[in-house]
Amino acid sequence: MEAARLSEPPDWLERIVLVAIPPAAREGVAGDLWETYCSPRQYAAEALRTVPFVIASQVRRNLNLPAILLQAALIFIFLGGTATLILLPALLLRGAYQEVARPCPQRAIREAILMSSGVMALLLLIMAIWFPLAGRPGLDHFTWLNLFLLGLLLSPLLCLFRAGLILQGDRCTPACPHAFQKGELQKEELARGYRDFQHALLVRNLLEASALTAAAIAGVFFAWNGLLVGLFLLAALYLFVDAVPRAFPATEDFVSLRARYQQDLTRQKQLRRFLCWLWFSPVLMALHTRLMAEHVLQAERPITAMLDCVAAVILCFLAAALTSEYGGRIQENIGLLDRVREKISPA
Repeated sequence: MEAARLSEPPDWLERIVLVAIPPAAREGVAGDLWETYCSPRQYAAEALRTVPFVIASQVRRNLNLPAILLQAALIFIFLGGTATLILLPALLLRGAYQEVARPCPQRAIREAILMSSGVMALLLLIMAIWFPLAGRPGLDHFTWLNLFLLGLLLSPLLCLFRAGLILQGDRCTPACPHAFQKGELQKEELARGYRDFQHALLVRNLLEASALTAAAIAGVFFAWNGLLVGLFLLAALYLFVDAVPRAFPATEDFVSLRARYQQDLTRQKQLRRFLCWLWFSPVLMALHTRLMAEHVLQAERPITAMLDCVAAVILCFLAAALTSEYGGRIQENIGLLDRVREKISPA
C-alpha cells in the first residue's frame, strides 16, 4: 500500500494540474500524466510542457470568431483599445475552459451573487472617482450608500433569472430525442431523430431570419450604427441560406451520420452564441451613446450615468447566462450522441 501511494502524485499537485487542464480534455490528459508519473518534479515538468499545448488546442477547437469579434468590438466601444487587448485573451481562454455540460445550479447562483455585488461595488468606486462628492448637489454619502444597497438587491433578481433558465432548460425538449438515451438504437432511429432536428432548425432559422431583417429595417429608421445594421442583415441572409434543406445521403453509415449530427449541433451552439450577443448589441450601443452624451457626463446627472453602467453590466451578464445555458444543453446532447452505439437488427 505504501508503494502504491508513493507511485501517485501528491494530491495538492494533482489538483493544481487538474484545474489548469481545460474540462474537455481533462480526463484524457490527466490520465496520461498520471500513468507516466515518476516523481513530483517530473510530473510538474511534464504538465508544464503538455498543458499549454492542450489549452492552445482547445482555444482553436472552440474558437467562435464572429462572436469573439463582436464582443471585442463592444469592449472597444465601451472601454477602449487597451482594455480590449487585455480582455481578448480572457475571452479566448473562457472558450477553451467552457464546461462540457450545463452549468451547475449552485455555481450559477453563486456567480449571480458575486457578479451583482462585486461589479456594483467596482462601479461605485469608478463613479466616485469620476464624480467626486465635493461640490455635487444631491451626491451625499447617504445617496452613495443607497446606490450600493441597490446593487446588493440585484442579487435576488439575477438569481431568479438564472433559476428560471435552469428550470426552463430542464423542461425544454432536448435536441436529441429521448430514445437516444437508451444507449443503442438502429440507424433508422438515428436518421429519424436527425431529420426531426433539421426540420425544427429550418423553422427556427426562418423565424429568426425574419426577425433579424425586421430589426435591421427598424434600425435604419432609428438611425442605428451602419455596421450594426449590416451585421443584422448578414446574419439574416446566413440564416435564410442555412434554412435550405441539405442532401441526406441514404447510404451513409451509422458512425458518419452520428458525426454529422454532432457537427450540426456544434455549429448551432456557435451560431446561437453569436446571435445572442447580436440581439443585445443595439441596447448596449444605445447605452453607450447615452453615456457619451454631454448632458450626462458633464455635471448634473452622474446618477443616470451610474444606472446606465449598471444596466450595461446586467445585459452582458444576461447574454453570457443565456449562451452558457444553451451551450451546456447542446454539449450534453453531443456527449449523449457520442455514447450511442448502433443496434444491429436480428437477421
